[in-house]
Amino acid sequence: MHGLTHILVVGSYALVAALSGFALTQALPGLPSHVSYLIAAAGFLAAALAHEALTRRQGMREIEEQLDGAFDEIDSLRAFSRDLLQDLGRAREEMALLCEVVEEAADGANQTMVREMRVLQQQLGHLSSASADHGMTTKPRHRPQRPAAAEPEQAEEGDGDGGTLPLAAMDEDLMLEVIRDALNANRVELYVQPVVRLPQRKIRFYEAMSRLRTRENRLLMPDHYLSLAEEAGLVATIDNLLLLRCVQLLRRVENRRDPISFFVNISPHTLTDAEFMSQFVDFLESNRELAGRIIFEFAQRDMAGVGEAVQTQLRRLSRFGFHFSMDQVEHLDLDPNGLADMRFRYVKIPARLLISDPRRVGAHVDPQDLRDLLDRADIELIVDKIETENHVIEVLDFDPVYGQGYLFGEPRPIREEAQAA
Repeated sequence: MHGLTHILVVGSYALVAALSGFALTQALPGLPSHVSYLIAAAGFLAAALAHEALTRRQGMREIEEQLDGAFDEIDSLRAFSRDLLQDLGRAREEMALLCEVVEEAADGANQTMVREMRVLQQQLGHLSSASADHGMTTKPRHRPQRPAAAEPEQAEEGDGDGGTLPLAAMDEDLMLEVIRDALNANRVELYVQPVVRLPQRKIRFYEAMSRLRTRENRLLMPDHYLSLAEEAGLVATIDNLLLLRCVQLLRRVENRRDPISFFVNISPHTLTDAEFMSQFVDFLESNRELAGRIIFEFAQRDMAGVGEAVQTQLRRLSRFGFHFSMDQVEHLDLDPNGLADMRFRYVKIPARLLISDPRRVGAHVDPQDLRDLLDRADIELIVDKIETENHVIEVLDFDPVYGQGYLFGEPRPIREEAQAA
């Protein structure tokens, strides 16, 4: 009830009490007037208390109805989540059945297709388990944004098919649902950035990068989704889908006169996922012909603390002929011989780290001596994040073999890069 309504009700009770006291005085002349008004006041209080009790009871009923509605919505969401997990489970079973049918019918030439289907089946399993673990997030939490691996420092614009989705446009729970939806629908796009030979600036490699598409055809950049994907256990899935995109592209252009090769980043989450990494390596063992076309790239800080299990998997890959690259170098405390023993053949160093005073960046190696040290270990120097012509002039003093950065080309969808080539 509103305040005015309460005032009117109280006034009505007071008026009725006064009239009741006056009536008692007139009806019972022998009754003292103050007793008559006390009796009327007691009646007023009883009526007011009864009114208050009825009002509270009505309010409690309304609250109970609202809570019932809220619980119904929660039950509906839980049921929807269970149905979604059941759908994912059925999809996994159907994929497994399909793999078995195809495997029975496939000859030796089709075995690669079967193995790729099994890898996709594993992605679906990761999505299902991640949905079960994180599907009922109730309270958004602040997470600091980490820069995407080997991404340019400049922000990219949308490609015209819907634009880049602003990070502030949705909260974390909604963003996580968008990420899962894009992975379930296989809307992982391959973007590439050229790596050129210096000083000629002829394209020698490409670095592969992932982008996600929403249902509305909007582009999600890694700094929008990477930290959330890491927390939800989805980064290994993104890594493997990106690898499969590269494999598919390499097969399309395998007859090209100038073969292309890709640097493909592997996250620390993929490295430390023993089960997933094992299947990842098994897949590559079956595709050893890709060894000269795909170079796996690891951040310096991630390689600093790898365990024996990860080193074992990397040694397996090296035996298959795959080479590695170290990027996101934060200091020049490098061990070229140790890297060479692990089949590292490239080191990417940011232009700013070479140009700046090595005493300020804690360098254990003088940048002027770096190229000679790497050459002795048969490791080639790539200077990345080259954004201006002045950068080129300055880094050429260090005699790098290759360069990468916005100056030579920004990341583009592979369809555009193929047309340009």
